[in-house]
Amino acid sequence: MYTIIAENTGNTAAELTIYDTLPQGVSFILNSVLRNGILLPGADPVSGIPAGTLIPESRVIISFQVIVVSLPPSLILLNKALCKYSFVTSEGRLNINELYSNTVTISLNAFQICTLLSANTSTTFVGDVVTYTLRIINEGIQSLQDVIAVIPVPEGAVFIVGSVIVAGVYYPESDPNQGIYLGNLGSGVSVEITFRVSIVEVPPTSTLINTATVSYVVDGNQFNTESNTVVVAVVSPDVTISKRVDLSRAAPGDPLCYELLVRNNGNIAVDAILIDIIPSGTLFVWDSVLVNGVVMKGVIPDSGISLSTLSPGSVTVVKFKVTIATTINIQEISEIQNQGSLQYTFQLPDGRSVSQIARSNVVSTYIFTPIISLEICVEPTCVEIGGCVKFKLLLSNTGNWPADVSLIQLNPEGSTLDSSTITIDGISSPQYPFNGTIPLGTVKAGTTVCITYIITINEYLLRHFLKGNSSAIYQFMLDERTYVGKVHSNSYTITVEEFNE
Repeated sequence: MYTIIAENTGNTAAELTIYDTLPQGVSFILNSVLRNGILLPGADPVSGIPAGTLIPESRVIISFQVIVVSLPPSLILLNKALCKYSFVTSEGRLNINELYSNTVTISLNAFQICTLLSANTSTTFVGDVVTYTLRIINEGIQSLQDVIAVIPVPEGAVFIVGSVIVAGVYYPESDPNQGIYLGNLGSGVSVEITFRVSIVEVPPTSTLINTATVSYVVDGNQFNTESNTVVVAVVSPDVTISKRVDLSRAAPGDPLCYELLVRNNGNIAVDAILIDIIPSGTLFVWDSVLVNGVVMKGVIPDSGISLSTLSPGSVTVVKFKVTIATTINIQEISEIQNQGSLQYTFQLPDGRSVSQIARSNVVSTYIFTPIISLEICVEPTCVEIGGCVKFKLLLSNTGNWPADVSLIQLNPEGSTLDSSTITIDGISSPQYPFNGTIPLGTVKAGTTVCITYIITINEYLLRHFLKGNSSAIYQFMLDERTYVGKVHSNSYTITVEEFNE
């Protein structure tokens, strides 16, 4: 800043205009002229600064700013102001005079360095890669030795090893945190450094703040110059998805209701599609998809459920149902697991669109059921009228849950079962009174029960063959829910011969 003080020590008022022809190497800063502390917009020292009327025994202070844009060969700025003034004598004559100020001398250093740090984007996100560029210019007339650029990687980012490029040449061993050695930088020479960082987390301030420091040696003395500060905003949609299922234990044929909560906890809107693969061993219930209570007809979770735009702070509830297949093989699938995923897209202020995926927790439903099978054999398979046949039944539970079982359809029409001959696992178990059913009680998982009894062929049987099979009815409870089932045995055939004397 230059300051010019003009004082009237005479006895008459004068009109003043201040001129200043700026020295080589500086440039006037527009709208920096002040007169007695008051801004004079548009005033220019080269064109003349109106100082106004200066009455006797008064003074005016003119100041303005310049910027050094280049170094003159002499490394000296010489400057003096010219004051042109006019006044009217008592006789009415106009006098015009001029007066030079003293000369101000400013010595300049022979070296001047300019640094400019920039990033390829003003907005980023976790998973993005940001490229930083540092441009260094030696604007002085003296060479700079041992130039080193230190560019600390900001919190939330990690330096990508091997990404440093200096003047188009890769420097795979260099690290901006430790300093990038550039050697000597001649007068008027510039060099450009680039490197990349990966955004791994959102810093506490949600911004990446970075400033470079360039050190160099001139005439045996070390100097440091800081660059401008670069701020990159880190955008985080913070979209979460959580899932639950209504049954943690179920049996074949049970319906399962899945519920997913999608929350946008961030500060930016996203467009979202929910994808949920129907788990193996289940069947999707058509038109069961609900989004915030609204039925989405024809929508299938496998193909994606559009949630449209999720505004910041919003919560979306999605529900759908499946049914556990009655034919599910619990030896292969004893646990049904399910997880939802949300594919969402958001747009950065720099115009880039970003797609990310959020996954829910995994929910599980364990399958429990008895698997009842019944096998029957008869002996002999050929008998005369009035003869006896021994039945042997093997009832197995190959499932993973117990069941209460009873046998029915024990003997074919045209025969009579002797209930006193019934045995269960080799123990006599006569049934009095006999109602045509043999209760076996609880059959545990992984066990087999052997049942035997004898039937007699009726004397007035008119058929030559007795055919049939037996059945087992069963019941079990799981978490206070009751289930019933029925299975049939294999078929048997008994040949009945006529009695010959």
